[in-house]
Amino acid sequence: EEKAKMAYSKEKEANLSIYEATIENGNWTKIKELPFNSKQFSCGHPALDEANSVLYFSSTMPGGFGASDLWKVKFNGDKWEKPVNLGAEINTEGEEMFPSFGSDGTFYFASNGLGGLGGLDIFATKIADDGSLKGQVVNIGEEANSSKDDFAFIINSDTKRGFLSSNRDGGNGSDDIY
Repeated sequence: EEKAKMAYSKEKEANLSIYEATIENGNWTKIKELPFNSKQFSCGHPALDEANSVLYFSSTMPGGFGASDLWKVKFNGDKWEKPVNLGAEINTEGEEMFPSFGSDGTFYFASNGLGGLGGLDIFATKIADDGSLKGQVVNIGEEANSSKDDFAFIINSDTKRGFLSSNRDGGNGSDDIY
């Protein structure tokens, strides 16, 4: 019975894709799929840098280090360039997902391959304009992370208030917002 469930899950597996759109008169228009998407792998969890010129995202595309990696892709004014893997300082054999930026420019993401308290933990680092790391990758600690999956972190660095998603014990469902 377990094998049948796993086979069914694989058949029903869907790949994520990232789209772009324009807001015109309060409506989303010119919706189009980004050129690096594929039916062969997922691209999801997009986050733009402060200048809105580099898109960071998670993907299972070939050329990564593990199950899902973090990538970046520049928009040069006319088109999206080729995605670039963020490298082994961030990506592992596990999953790296849910990139975001704090209001102070700190880069946050979730990983289950960098060690931590269990499941996906939230990590932080600084990224230079050229995409290289400006500091060490650090686990943000027990106030945000638990022994379960903790991810999709956003924060206002000035007020130190933000949100995260987690499947930790005591929630109202599988993944809750805290």
